[in-house]
This record gives sequence, structure tokens and C-alpha cells, in this order.
Amino acid sequence: MVGEARHRSTGVPQGWYAGLARDRRFRLLRTRFHRLAVGIVGSFLGWYFLYIWLSAFARDFMARPVIGHINVALLLGVLQFVSTFALAWRYSRYARRMLDPLSEALRDEAAAMEAELEHAERLAAERRRIENWTPPRRAAHRRTRGEW
Repeated sequence: MVGEARHRSTGVPQGWYAGLARDRRFRLLRTRFHRLAVGIVGSFLGWYFLYIWLSAFARDFMARPVIGHINVALLLGVLQFVSTFALAWRYSRYARRMLDPLSEALRDEAAAMEAELEHAERLAAERRRIENWTPPRRAAHRRTRGEW
């Protein structure tokens, strides 16, 4: 593939990556990831800003005691940590079930294609080496008087 642009770090033709990006499974993987990321980030930020808003504008509500000296503000603050861990657990569970198998299949396919390209390039380089081979020139044999 003479004149084809190659990726700087891998040496793989750049069109190859574009083909992978057009693959239906890759688009599905991106869609699943974006849907999950937007949902998790949106729920985290919504919950966080609700806490901030309540702290700023609903001071009486936040100051209400729930159990003993524990008020609503302290309880919601602790729930911020709990919700963060719950969202991280949800992400890892979803990624393990829905994202990882798909990305592993794509990664394996990409590695096989890259190995195939490397093999083809090695064969082409060997073919060029053989086609451009010329026998070494031999020096003219000089006969001296004493040889005959």
C-alpha cells in the first residue's frame, strides 16, 4: 500500500481505524458508554447540586434533627458518599456485563487485523528484498606465472 498514510505510533494504516470506528459493534459500544456516563454523571451532579441548594436556601430544613444530634444536613452529606460508591459500583457492574465483552471482542479482532497487516508487510519487504537482489560482483581472477 504505497503512499497510504500511517498512524504515527503504530504504523497501521489510518483508514483501518476509520473502518473500525464505522463498525456497528463499535458504535453500539460508544452508545452504551455515553448513555451510562451521562446517566451517572447527571444523577451525581443533580444530587450534589440539590445538596448545595438545600444547604444554601433551605437552612431550616437542613437544621432539623433526625436522630439525636444528627440533623438532615449531616445525613444528606453522608448519603453523598454512599451514593458516590453506589454509582461507582453500578458503573463497574454495567461495564463488566455490557461494555467489557464487546470491547474485548473488538480489541481481539483489531489485534488480529494488525498482526495480519504486519505479516503482509513483512512478506512485501521480503519480496522487495528478493526482487532487488543482485549477485555480488566477483573480482577478476588474476593468474600468476606459478599457477599453471
